[in-house]
Amino acid sequence: MNRNQISTGQMISLMLMFEIGVAAVINLGFSAGRDEWMASLIGMILGAVLFWFYTSISRHFPTLPLTAISRKLLGKYAGAAVGLMYVIYFMYIGSRNLREGSNLINIVLLNNTPLVVITTLMVCCVAYVTYLGFEVLARTAVLLMVFIFSIVLIINVLLFASGSVHVDYILPILADGIGPLWEAITTDTLIVPFGEMILFLMLLPYMRRPEKGGYIGVISIIIGGLLITQTMFLNVASLGLNIAKGSPFPVLSTISTIQISDFIQRVDILVVMTMIITNFYRVALYFTAVLIGASDIFNIPYRKLVIPVAFIFLIWSYSMARNYIFQIEFGVLAFYYVHPLFLFFFPSLLLVAAWIHKRRQRRSTTIA
Repeated sequence: MNRNQISTGQMISLMLMFEIGVAAVINLGFSAGRDEWMASLIGMILGAVLFWFYTSISRHFPTLPLTAISRKLLGKYAGAAVGLMYVIYFMYIGSRNLREGSNLINIVLLNNTPLVVITTLMVCCVAYVTYLGFEVLARTAVLLMVFIFSIVLIINVLLFASGSVHVDYILPILADGIGPLWEAITTDTLIVPFGEMILFLMLLPYMRRPEKGGYIGVISIIIGGLLITQTMFLNVASLGLNIAKGSPFPVLSTISTIQISDFIQRVDILVVMTMIITNFYRVALYFTAVLIGASDIFNIPYRKLVIPVAFIFLIWSYSMARNYIFQIEFGVLAFYYVHPLFLFFFPSLLLVAAWIHKRRQRRSTTIA
């Protein structure tokens, strides 16, 4: 895969697609009740700090992906083991996103189509785009980002024009105290999608100026985080807490409240398109990260890995849960037992190793 092909604007577009995709498909922060929008906003701030922490690792080796950095800092075998675990982790999260996108299409659009058919078609599209190259995915993201922001603007105007937004639905603020809010932040909104931005340590080396990755990531998190916060706010303000919390896709339920006379209604197809596009990019980015990591660890050209990785994504996605409800319940366990290991423990270990590595280099330079 050619390096130094991705511009700053393209990387920002990819990051925004990655962040927006999760807010459109799954419920976030509802353990905070009416304050879910506040949990998202604080999660955004902490997420920006967390991403800066991530890039402080890659800043020592800006041209290397995360798997290569782990070998550089932890040694050949321990580093390869950590890198391989990250590849499996990215594969797991990518498969979950594939299943969530397939469930969305199955429930909303193609009720009578077997889920395996939808999943197969989706993973084939992802495999084809990634086979063409990471830069192709990045170029299309810029164009589609303009379309998505246009849709977001139109939907916001229609929601307020139709009188669907009731600010009193989000009141009172902090009615249950700070406890539920903090729980929602630490076990939900900080991790998804902001903690998951560690994925981009695999992709930043392919930028023309990878040393600027930290600034670009923080800017993207602020923009995406504000958009997610607004989405969470509108969900509760339009539907009320109980309906928003009980809906499998609260964004769609929110859009369904739009009705201006008998002229403008049923605009949810625009949101469905946005949800499918952004979810596709999340899956494609995880797919790309797996290809880069596996290619780096096993020293195999990434195009030779496209079909095997696509097959694993397909099997894992289809077999991970019997139904949508079971998948959500299984995902909750990941928040407590899987994500902290890869989003907090291993990055902390790598940062300590990077500090030791840098100190040794200074000593050797002084002695020389």
